[in-house]
Amino acid sequence: MSSASADTSVLNDTSTFKHAAIGAVITLVTFFLPFSPVIGGGVAGYLHGPDGRDGAIVGGLAGLLAAVPGAVLATLVASVFIIAGPGARSGILVALVFFLLILLVSTLYGGVLGALGGFAGAVLNREFDGPTETDPDRLHDPTTLRDDSPEVDDGLDSDDHPDSDADGGPRSESTEFDADGSSRE
Repeated sequence: MSSASADTSVLNDTSTFKHAAIGAVITLVTFFLPFSPVIGGGVAGYLHGPDGRDGAIVGGLAGLLAAVPGAVLATLVASVFIIAGPGARSGILVALVFFLLILLVSTLYGGVLGALGGFAGAVLNREFDGPTETDPDRLHDPTTLRDDSPEVDDGLDSDDHPDSDADGGPRSESTEFDADGSSRE
């Protein structure tokens, strides 16, 4: 199988974009930390599964998704400090060039570090048996669902049950947590 078809199969999967979006949000939330794209890419790669190549792709995509809002925010903050020449056109032109320069740098920074984090997250997923995607057939199979309130028939009537009172209710005994130390009968 060629690498081009492998790339498109990873990018056609909807969970790829879901995991990349989660990683991008984490990258944006942790922007104040150095190398935050590694953290976001690592989470995306860990969530995506144990394949290192797919983890690197998802982590890089998370870094790229986080680069655009990061570049917009950096441009808005930096545009306050830009002193433009006479005329509004030159100020807009300087801001546009500055935005494109920041976008280029943040895309390279986020994409490369996100891919490294995604690869590391996939390795951690493989090492610690992290989450994997649930098979859709198994998800809707009624034999795999748990019943939260199981009925257990132990063969004893309520009168014969060792933990029941003579009237069929549970026995109450005083414990060390009772305030007065007496029985609650």
